[in-house]
Amino acid sequence: MAELSKRLMSIYRMVPQSVVADIGADHGKLIIALVENGIASHGYAVENKKGPFERLQKAVKKAGLEDKIEVIYSDGLKDLPNFVSTIVIAGMGGHLIVEILKRDRLKLANVQTIIVDAHNALDKVRDEITKLGYIISDEEIVLDANKYYEIIKFIKADIAFMSEYDKEFGPILRKEKSCLFKEKYQKRMKTIKTLIKKENLDSVRRTELEKEKERLENIL
Repeated sequence: MAELSKRLMSIYRMVPQSVVADIGADHGKLIIALVENGIASHGYAVENKKGPFERLQKAVKKAGLEDKIEVIYSDGLKDLPNFVSTIVIAGMGGHLIVEILKRDRLKLANVQTIIVDAHNALDKVRDEITKLGYIISDEEIVLDANKYYEIIKFIKADIAFMSEYDKEFGPILRKEKSCLFKEKYQKRMKTIKTLIKKENLDSVRRTELEKEKERLENIL
């Protein structure tokens, strides 16, 4: 198996045996590993940029998996077949991930699992994907190349209620309170305290930071 980063390995471990689509597959390491190890019975690797698309094609060909992985030059979910049951969207901003899923929501009819790695707007990601008919079944926080990543696994379900704290910090992550979770938010707390001390800080921004500090104190 091709060597995966800590971030990709976290995603890899969450993927169930299924037909998998990797949206924004880039170098193809994840989808190739999933197919090589029989986790994905068939794979779809989607890229909307010419350079990454061509690299993806070469990577799949080099792995000898052209019959198992279909490389698609497309945007989002629109050209996926309806029998895809797992979707991975990693390495994008949270707003873009939500936009991709909502834009082609009819493609989610048979999708049982959505795994995301959003670089920001995690509260929006948790809230909006839950509204599409999913619940959070797993979460993991990973430190990779000095950056913290929160990997979230959603599975199809009828109803899910999440508090504002669940949306912001993750219903599973905030209960487990792993060392990395504490480390990430302790660092954030330290940054906030430094910012609040600045004399020229805008009053609106100061209020926002004070509220964030209070929320962090409640979860740490």
